Amino acid sequence: MRKKLLQMSLAVASMIAVEAASGLAAELDQSLHDMLPDDIKTSGEIKVGTEPQAPPYDYYAEDNTTIIGLEQDLIKEMSARLGVKFTVLPSQFASIIPGIQAGRFDLGISAMGDFVERQKIVDIIDYTLEGTSIVVLEGNPHNITKLKDACGLRAGAVQGSIPLELLDKQKTLCPADKPLEVMQFPSNDQIKIALRSGRVDLSMDTTGVAAFSFANQPQGDKKLALVEGAKYAAGYQGIMVGKKDTKLRDAIVATLQKMIDDGSYGKIFDKYKLGENMIKTITVNDGARFADYLKLDE
Repeated sequence: MRKKLLQMSLAVASMIAVEAASGLAAELDQSLHDMLPDDIKTSGEIKVGTEPQAPPYDYYAEDNTTIIGLEQDLIKEMSARLGVKFTVLPSQFASIIPGIQAGRFDLGISAMGDFVERQKIVDIIDYTLEGTSIVVLEGNPHNITKLKDACGLRAGAVQGSIPLELLDKQKTLCPADKPLEVMQFPSNDQIKIALRSGRVDLSMDTTGVAAFSFANQPQGDKKLALVEGAKYAAGYQGIMVGKKDTKLRDAIVATLQKMIDDGSYGKIFDKYKLGENMIKTITVNDGARFADYLKLDE
């Protein structure tokens, strides 16, 4: 037993050394490590489902292999403090929660909103605030100012997303002579292509994701833009964890709260110009306070 414990300690120390070499300032916090469930302590790994198509939260670096972004920085910080490796597995957005249910992922970290419907399936660790905005071609050729202006047009949304719910709800409110056609896509990248080609007239995206993406659009592409003043589904974004994985959930909550308290959380948000999205206290399944998140135009 002592030999096994020594081997585990050396493995943790080795992992922390690697993380430190990569530039992380955080060190192993034994009290946080001790909160982890035994199976994760033994494996030394937490498997994370992420769709890397949502900058600045999760996206590919120039090598088109390395996943970077705000959530990835949070993951690195948590990894160092907890003393286990976070293995990020690129996945389609709609497959992440089913993957948690099936045991393929321990966590879902992919700019995911905390909504009451999701709380019935997974626990959600609330770590930031966000909203959803309307996306159009630069110049707004269809003069869209609110979601109700989408009637008579074609809209794109990611499968399983809150934008899809909002657009489907708006679809039921459009008059018969001006129907809203809602098309589903596997990723935001495919929606951007559809917008630029004219296949769809508008889409919806997480406000912070879209603002960052549009500030860094490639030269030569048709530019996309947010419709100013039209923001929907304001509420928490969170980390998804299985209903039975209470020890893992509580360890992540405690880790993030320590990061808030010591300022490392704030530094990561400031790096990505998302200081307005920060919160002071980590909560779980607190999305009910934003129960009207699907509210549309008056």
